[in-house]
Amino acid sequence: MEAVQFFKKLKDQNLSKLEGKARVSRQALHNAVKSKNMKLDNLSSVAKAMNYKVELTPVLSEENLLGSLVKWGAPLAHSAEGNLPLEATIVEASRRAREDGLFESLVPYVLATNAQDLKPNELVGLSFLNDQAAVVGYFAEVANLFRQNNKLQQVSLLLERGKRDGRELLVKTTKMNFPELFEKNMVAIKWNLLVRGNLQDHLDRWNKWEQSLKKS
Repeated sequence: MEAVQFFKKLKDQNLSKLEGKARVSRQALHNAVKSKNMKLDNLSSVAKAMNYKVELTPVLSEENLLGSLVKWGAPLAHSAEGNLPLEATIVEASRRAREDGLFESLVPYVLATNAQDLKPNELVGLSFLNDQAAVVGYFAEVANLFRQNNKLQQVSLLLERGKRDGRELLVKTTKMNFPELFEKNMVAIKWNLLVRGNLQDHLDRWNKWEQSLKKS
């Protein structure tokens, strides 16, 4: 529930009864209704008295996404202070891969290196919910080629029905007059995605990243 909805429900409460049940003063409740704001400790008590609980949800900002990618092992010159779960990180980065080719390299690598911690059903659900089934399915299959894992295979299999009819560009490009650029990645074509370059370039890049991590 959004904060606005919560404060609307608070306004409809019997504040006299709520005061005793939540052990928050009536004045504080009136102020909260008026300002649509409340101290966190009071908010938790009032929410509990109304049979709700307070949950903090990570923000899907670019800063948080990049920090989360680093937290999950992406080789970026960025702090690792992101707080997005692995599955949310993968789906949000996949969405942004449609505009920035950097994510096309990062997402499969993060998937491959964190496959053991992956929750396949949660990732699949988020992928369909955010209309990223084909892209995440493609990334999971590519990640499995780099480092085989049953969870990655499961994700790809479950997302196959999310393929679109007809091919679509993964990343917008001005090079549509050079169709050969999009015929080198057969895995992408299987997912009805047009991707520039070939898959081996990605695999070589990820192997270099692995070697670099071993040396550091």
